[in-house]
Amino acid sequence: MIFELDLLFDFCHLSLFLILVFPEKICNNRIVVKKSITQVLDRGLKYLPFIGACSVFFLFSALSIVAFIFSPLQREILGASQKTASGSTTVSLSIGIYRFTLFGYTSPEALVSLQGMGIVDETIANSQGYFEFNNRFSPFSPREACLTSRDQFGRLSAPVCLPPFPTRYDVRIGPVLMPPTLSFDKNDYFMGDEIVLSGQGIPNTDVDFSVFIDDKQSFVKYLTKLFSFPKPAYALTFPKFTTESDADGNFSLSIPSSNPDIYRLFAQSFFQKEISPKSNTLNVKILPIWMLIIKFLLFLFSLLKSHLLEFLILTQLFGIVVYFLRRYLKPYVIAHTRALALRAHYELLLKEHAIIPSRYSSQLTG
Repeated sequence: MIFELDLLFDFCHLSLFLILVFPEKICNNRIVVKKSITQVLDRGLKYLPFIGACSVFFLFSALSIVAFIFSPLQREILGASQKTASGSTTVSLSIGIYRFTLFGYTSPEALVSLQGMGIVDETIANSQGYFEFNNRFSPFSPREACLTSRDQFGRLSAPVCLPPFPTRYDVRIGPVLMPPTLSFDKNDYFMGDEIVLSGQGIPNTDVDFSVFIDDKQSFVKYLTKLFSFPKPAYALTFPKFTTESDADGNFSLSIPSSNPDIYRLFAQSFFQKEISPKSNTLNVKILPIWMLIIKFLLFLFSLLKSHLLEFLILTQLFGIVVYFLRRYLKPYVIAHTRALALRAHYELLLKEHAIIPSRYSSQLTG
């Protein structure tokens, strides 16, 4: 850039010098000299200070160009620029604050959130379920932080809260095992339905399920055992169910539905001989068949409840229409109003009397 500016100034200086010394005009491909030698000298003496200044500037520019090209500093700068052009350098600087690194495992491609007092951060796990919060700033004082995981289907895991960690030096925390995520396709099932539980967790790990029958919430069993002794337990434990997640972290489990019960269950993952915290506890209801009628009636009631005012207005209108139909449009009423003559209606009276023989009957007998 400096070299181009010097050339521009030198060109301007040379052009000005030629105009002052050799003023000429080009006309019809020939040069016509109009100024005499005396006029040239007079003009040169008039602009002599300016010409001298331009000459000094030209000399200084030439010396600066030579010094810039052949100086060792320029060669070092050029060499450094050539070296750094082929590579990339990452510079990190922190003054007066410490950092922490937290890592763990969850389902693949899950969104892991870290929240606490003075800490808010997010990261995404890789295809093996590994996640890491690398070189993050520590809070000013030890605070509790909690981790949550959202899998690829939007299901949230139970939070995992970490105890306060040191903030006066750099620390590395892990591995943190996130609990699996669980879901049913619906809340209520009926006897004989196929109940399938699905979820996601750490890939290629064993998943254990703890299942309980909640007798206290079962209405039918509660009525039968209300006055029994001893009192029924809050929950009856099932044998543990175990399944294994695939390479993508997916797993599923079938639950029997032969009896009307209410199940409560949660899951835990085993990874590298360590067990994860338990997942969210889910409730599933297995209802008898006759509950279909009750649910249908409840559904109708919910519809009427949201439109109760409209239902009352329609009921009143229907009653008014029926009244007018029975009062003024009944067929007997119409015939009664259209009759030409009316007579009173008398009941038929039957009286006993003797049979008197007439002459016609005596003639027949004679």
